[in-house]
Amino acid sequence: MKPTKDHLSSKLARTANEVKTYRKLMKLLPLGMGCIAVLTVILYVVSALYARYGSFTVAVDKYQNLEYALTLCENRDFSNPTSRLNCDINKSITCIDGATLDDVPLGILDGDSSGTNYVCYTFYLKNAGESIVNYKSSIVIGNMTLGIENAIRLILLTNRNGTDGTKRVYAMAADLDENNNAIPEPDTIPFYDKYTVCSDETVSFAPGEVCKYTVVLYLEGNDPECVDDILGGEFKIDMKFSITGVTDEEGTFKPLDEDETDDNVS
Repeated sequence: MKPTKDHLSSKLARTANEVKTYRKLMKLLPLGMGCIAVLTVILYVVSALYARYGSFTVAVDKYQNLEYALTLCENRDFSNPTSRLNCDINKSITCIDGATLDDVPLGILDGDSSGTNYVCYTFYLKNAGESIVNYKSSIVIGNMTLGIENAIRLILLTNRNGTDGTKRVYAMAADLDENNNAIPEPDTIPFYDKYTVCSDETVSFAPGEVCKYTVVLYLEGNDPECVDDILGGEFKIDMKFSITGVTDEEGTFKPLDEDETDDNVS
């Protein structure tokens, strides 16, 4: 059966319409792709930098001599004393202006009181022995990736026996001067070295004395090194305590012998 004239005309008209539709789509396609590209750029620009933190471990050395000992707890009454604390703070945070934390009551709550864009952990250290001791405290970096340590800020709040306490803000040095000395970031104390945030010694810590510690971590958005290259970086720290010596009844300080400590529990 041969196709009729009307049938051929209908087929030709349909084919012409399909061509017109195709041409319109080809004209709109670059515009659509351009819109998608612009949207992608916008999303990339407004995307927030983030860091992931692992567990935060706090530990004290164990000692063979029961006359001196340090113990830890997440609360002031030491209802559950231990030689090791572990806070699982595996979370992602975005960069912030550190000045916003000035209005946050850091350390009011014991244990993990982290906010949306910062990590905050509070615990207590007690002299559970019978002697006055000096002890060393240090915060070491357990893991760091993608250069994220360059934008990290660590706030250490220390309160001994309910005093007003101290506040220190630590950051990786901004640069080195001609004498190879660290140039600090504004309003911060440079890291002790590449793998240690800080190292301090507390003296004349009497039996029964308690020191409260609050450790805060955040990404400083105003730091020039807070860039997209650190996106997804990881940062993990551990805090360690060890007795460096004791003071006898006559007030004489005696350094602690190395063989008086067991293996470090951390």
